[in-house]
Amino acid sequence: MQLIPSTFYFPPDKEKDFQYQLNKSTVHFANIALYLAAFFLSLLVVLSWLNDKQSLYSVINVLRLSMVCLSFMLVYVNNKLKAKYLHYRCFAYGVLFCVLFGYLFWSFVGLYGYLNEGGPMLVVASFSAIPMLHLGHKLILWTITGLSLLSVHLFSSTPIIWSLYFYISIVIVMACIQYQLDILLRKQYEAELVETQKANIDQLTGLYNRHSFDSECKRLMNKIKPSQSLALAMVDIDDFKKYNDNYGHLDGDNILIDVASRLKKLQADIVVRFGGEEFILVKILDQNNLDWLDDLPNLFATNTISHEYSTFKRVTVSAGVVVADFSALCPDIKALLSVADKAMYKAKNTGKNKVIKDYI
Repeated sequence: MQLIPSTFYFPPDKEKDFQYQLNKSTVHFANIALYLAAFFLSLLVVLSWLNDKQSLYSVINVLRLSMVCLSFMLVYVNNKLKAKYLHYRCFAYGVLFCVLFGYLFWSFVGLYGYLNEGGPMLVVASFSAIPMLHLGHKLILWTITGLSLLSVHLFSSTPIIWSLYFYISIVIVMACIQYQLDILLRKQYEAELVETQKANIDQLTGLYNRHSFDSECKRLMNKIKPSQSLALAMVDIDDFKKYNDNYGHLDGDNILIDVASRLKKLQADIVVRFGGEEFILVKILDQNNLDWLDDLPNLFATNTISHEYSTFKRVTVSAGVVVADFSALCPDIKALLSVADKAMYKAKNTGKNKVIKDYI
């Protein structure tokens, strides 16, 4: 199994996320592949009717038309359902498609006494064109068709050794290409994750940055139950400009890193460096922990950092906290920010090194 990238390149959770993103980005191409399959099969029905005078109700044409209907059904389902399970739907379609094609090959040999190499090779190429199916999926599908061809060769009166030879050759070539494609798609996804993380993470503190604040809040608010509350805290380092002016910006950066490290310990669901020396903490609260952040000043009273130009002779923070009860209403994040900001400035203007809390 180490030859199949989907089993070893990513851990299971990351592979699941990758597959979901691949499904979303390739559903359009999957539908195009299905339309093309339906077109070529319909064309074969018309040609067999015109050239070979073969009835539309012959076994071969019925099988072809069945696969056309199957392709249109899957397109319809893909347009109706979410992309999360798209690869499962396409794989199930592929299995049924291969079984029908195996029966079609058998019927074709029984009727004409030969089998051209193009049909089986077209099956290989068709599945190669469905992007969300990885090498493991395609090997199974190719194996089903290969077993069908082998059965025709062994149990019919018509040897199709050349069809088998060309089929196996094209499977080997397409498997090598698919292996490289699987690796390439996963490397691309990995690179996109790194770039996304760089865009959403503050490089100095390792916290979320302002750019990612809205999306993270929306994600968190979707998890809130009616019986819970949402707390949003705006935290500001007291007299940080004086610290920078007197100790230097490099030491100021170290203070930001230290404050960020302490804030991470407060068990918030989201910790954001909002800008400069301002931080935002967001947390879902149950009824038994509505006092969250009340003891924030104590967090900076231990292992103190000297700040001779501060009222307290050490680094302190002031915070404004707003708690919104979701059983009553679903408040807007901007409204919560505004209330928390006013509470934070009230804390700074009334002595600093304190937390002022407001409720909605």
